[in-house]
Amino acid sequence: MTSSQRSETGGVREGELRELAPGDVLAERYRIEAKIGTGGIGVVYRAAQLPLERPVAIKVLHDDLLSSSELRARFEREARVLSALTHPNVVSISDYGIDGHRPFLVMELLEGRLLDDLVRGDAIDPERALALFRQMLGGLAFAHAKGIAHRDLKPANVFLSRMSDGTEHVKLLDFGLARMVQENDAEDPEVALTKRGVVFGTPAYMSPEQAAGAPADERSDVYSAGVLLFELLAGRRPYLGETRAELLRAHLSAPVPRIASARPALRLRDDLVDLIDVAMAKDPGDRYVNGKDMLAAFDAIDPPAAWLVPEGDVSIADTQVAGEPERAVRRRKSRGALGWVSAIVLLAAVGVGTWWLTREPPIPASPPPAPAPAPPTPAVAVPDPWAEPPPEPLRPYLAMVEEGRAFEDRTEIRPLYALAQAMPNDARPLLLLGHLFVERGWYTEGIRRYERAFQVDADARGDRRVLDNLVDLASRDSVGEAASNALITIYGAEALPAVDAAVAELEGQPLSQLRLVQLRDLLRAL
Repeated sequence: MTSSQRSETGGVREGELRELAPGDVLAERYRIEAKIGTGGIGVVYRAAQLPLERPVAIKVLHDDLLSSSELRARFEREARVLSALTHPNVVSISDYGIDGHRPFLVMELLEGRLLDDLVRGDAIDPERALALFRQMLGGLAFAHAKGIAHRDLKPANVFLSRMSDGTEHVKLLDFGLARMVQENDAEDPEVALTKRGVVFGTPAYMSPEQAAGAPADERSDVYSAGVLLFELLAGRRPYLGETRAELLRAHLSAPVPRIASARPALRLRDDLVDLIDVAMAKDPGDRYVNGKDMLAAFDAIDPPAAWLVPEGDVSIADTQVAGEPERAVRRRKSRGALGWVSAIVLLAAVGVGTWWLTREPPIPASPPPAPAPAPPTPAVAVPDPWAEPPPEPLRPYLAMVEEGRAFEDRTEIRPLYALAQAMPNDARPLLLLGHLFVERGWYTEGIRRYERAFQVDADARGDRRVLDNLVDLASRDSVGEAASNALITIYGAEALPAVDAAVAELEGQPLSQLRLVQLRDLLRAL
């Protein structure tokens, strides 16, 4: 192969390899037949493997991947890893090599279309969307188990084929290729993000840590998967900024919108709403650990129809529960405002405008002086929901909670999900889920179950573990705001004695103590 030159107005620049043309032979064994497409990572061709005449797809990557012996060795190492990634929902790589200065990967040739083409059309039937997403998660979980993150998961990297029986089959494309290019772009993160017009990941699907220029891992893929699921169900992306900067800001700080705001006729079960919220948590530590973890959460609801609210029914998260005390309704309606007040007070206290990026506020010279103690708020007599023996199916899970035993795999508690669905007016299954999630370290999911239990039955706050766990979580950096909001919603001023006690116990831990002091001020203002 020979190189040619292009003028500044549109030809090949000096030293740049020309594109391959039909009839060219790559590495003496692949005859180029046609160009399929061009992306930021390279150019894809339809080719025939010689002498078998077997049709294949070849991705010729940018030649700057070979700009040093170290990069050349890394390309070969990464290519070997990717070629071992064999799964029905991941495009297979059958060969790789370097032809002159052209690094290339040989893949199976797919017939069909990209998910990108599908999501640009009419809204997708939700059952079809969930079936496609289940296959995506299967491929993602397999790759993560092999230690391979995608880093650029988006509809343009999801391929749909129609099988002979009429079913759709999903293949994930370009696993690990973003890493090959991104690690070569070691300049300023902003430059690396825009080099060759590619953003890793693409702004509309980028995780907050990627938007901040931090390294990406499996949890970044989980975030992108959450964005994809939102788009499949809502018919649009969660964030619609007109510029890249607006999109990055939204991923960093904007709450996850409700799918109902984009597709009001589609009512989703709370567990599916939770799945998206956990996947798209701003803090990677609050997300599913990897694709396997997210897949287990997705599969925990059985049958699949349980994901959707029957026609005429409503989602708990979207309505007031009949008979809920007016006091509780007032607290929940004011929650958004209180959350903003909490954030503003915290920002003022630590003097930092980007506390969520720095993760820890400055350590004060000494703990803030405690104000004069307010008169103790008398506790409202609330019956303990566990005063009477629970139904037999709940007892094994109650024993796990009482023993402080965490489940190892989400499939262990799958029956408890079903019990929560089958007992919609009983808060106890939700309380058990909340306790078990907190014990497992999945704090965001635990907090959500506590809130939902309170929506089902305001007397759920009689479970002392809920109060103790929420006060403990309110002192933590990653989930402090969410736990504080839950305390305000569920307990209001009733939580003051427990918060006061925790403030005293946190002597010598100024950051945790500061969070609870701010929460105490908010509770006293109610």
